[in-house]
Amino acid sequence: MKKKFLATAMAIVCTLSLAACGGDPGNGDKKPGSSNPGGNAAGEDQSSAGENDSQESGGQESGSQESGGETASALPDTLENADLVIVWDMTEEAWNKEVEDRKAEGKEAFNLVWSTKQAFEEKYGGKVEVIGVGWGEQQETVISKVNAGEVCDLAQAHDQNYPTYGAKKVMQDISQYVDVNDDFWYDSITQAFTFGGVPYAVGASASPVVISYNKTLFDQMGIKTPMEYFKEGNWTWDTFREVGLQLTGDTDGDGVNDIYGFGWWDGIYTQILATDGITSINYASADGVSSNYTTPQATEAFTFLQNAYTTDKFMMIPDGDKFVSDFKSGKLGMTCEYGFAAMTVYDCDYEIEWAPMPKGPSGQDYDCGGALTGFSIPVTSKNPEGAAVFIRMAYELQHAFEEKDQIEKYGQEQVDLMNTLKEHIKFSPIGIEKYWDANWTIHSGLIEGTPVSTFATNADEQIKEGATITLGN
Repeated sequence: MKKKFLATAMAIVCTLSLAACGGDPGNGDKKPGSSNPGGNAAGEDQSSAGENDSQESGGQESGSQESGGETASALPDTLENADLVIVWDMTEEAWNKEVEDRKAEGKEAFNLVWSTKQAFEEKYGGKVEVIGVGWGEQQETVISKVNAGEVCDLAQAHDQNYPTYGAKKVMQDISQYVDVNDDFWYDSITQAFTFGGVPYAVGASASPVVISYNKTLFDQMGIKTPMEYFKEGNWTWDTFREVGLQLTGDTDGDGVNDIYGFGWWDGIYTQILATDGITSINYASADGVSSNYTTPQATEAFTFLQNAYTTDKFMMIPDGDKFVSDFKSGKLGMTCEYGFAAMTVYDCDYEIEWAPMPKGPSGQDYDCGGALTGFSIPVTSKNPEGAAVFIRMAYELQHAFEEKDQIEKYGQEQVDLMNTLKEHIKFSPIGIEKYWDANWTIHSGLIEGTPVSTFATNADEQIKEGATITLGN
C-alpha cells in the first residue's frame, strides 16, 4: 500500500512539532541497537543492528492498493467517549527523553502512541492513559489485565504476541469497529493477524528488509552495485552471489577471509525465504499450523544459503551482532536493514546505499521480508469505538510525518520504491513455542553442512509441536 498523506494530519503534526520539539523535521536516524522491532517512533524505520528478536518478518502478500494524493481525514469531529487505556512499549519517561534529545539536535520526535495521545486529547478531550512497558512485557501485561477484567482499550499487534492473542481470545474481531476493506489499511497486516477467519488487527505502516551496502567499497573494487543490477532488472540470487564472491577476500594472506560479501543475523534464512515467495510458518494449512521448511522454495533457499556459508564462503558465519562492527569498519560489503534505516543507522566514513532484496528463482519482483505491526482491541475494552478512532489518527499522523520527512531526505523515487516493497512483504507471526528451537536447527544445519532435508524436516516437526503447545490443538 502506498500511503495517503492527509492534509488534516499534516496540520496536526506541524502543531505538535511547534509545541513539543521545534526545529526542523527529524530524519529518523537510528544508532545500531537503539530500536525495538516494530516499536520505534513512528516515521523511523527500525534498525536490525543490535536487535534479533523480530527476525521473522515475512507473510501473506498484501493486496494491490492504490496510492492517493491528499484526501480528507476520515476522523469524526467529536467522540461521545474519549477516555482510553493503552498498553505500549515506551514509557512516558523514555518518550520525554526522546523529545528532549531530538530537540537538542534540532529535530522532531514522533511516536505512534505518545504523539497521538497529545493530538487525540486536544481534539476530543478525555484522557488517554498509556501504560508504558518494555517490549517483551507487553503480552504479559495485556493478558494479565484481560484475565483480571481490567480495562484495556488498545494493544500492539506484532510478530511475537500472535497467534497467542487470537488463539486465547484476548482480542476482539476488529472488523466490528474498523472497516478492514478501506484501502487506507495494509491488507498484509490484516491478513497476517487473521486467525480462524477472524481479523484481530489493522495497521498502515511497514518496514521492508532491504540490502544495505558499502558504496565506497563497491566503487573502489570496480563492482557493479546492487541498485545498478536492480535497475537493470537483474538483481537475483545469482547476481547477489556473484557480487558477494567479488567482494570476499583474504587481504592479509593468512588463509582466512577477512572481508566478506554479506553478513547478518542467523535468521537471514527467513528473509531469503521471503524473496522466494514464502514465509516460515503456515497458519492457513487445513492440517493445522506447520512450517514451510519442507517446500520446494525452502529447499531452494536453504541450499543457496548453505552453499554461501560452506562452499562459496562469501557469507560471514553469523556471530551475534559482529556484522555491525564489520560493516562499519569496511570488512563487510553488504548487510540487511529495515527500510530507510539502511541509510542512517551506521555511522561510517564511507557512502552507504540500499537496494531491494535479490529475487529468488520462485519469487516475484519486490518480494521481501519486513516488519509489520498493528493495533488490536482487547476484549475488556470499554471504548472500542474510541480505540478505532485513535488507531486511524495515529497512522494519519505517521503518514503526514513521513510525507514531509522522507521525501525531503531521500527523494520521491526512493520513497516510491520503498512503498512498493511494503506491498510485497512476506510476514507471519512467530509467537509460538519451539520457534527459536527450530531457528537454531535451521541455522546450525546451514553452517554445518547437514543435509537440507534432514534439518528442514526436524525444524518442521518442532514448529508443529510448538503450535500444539501454544494453541492447544
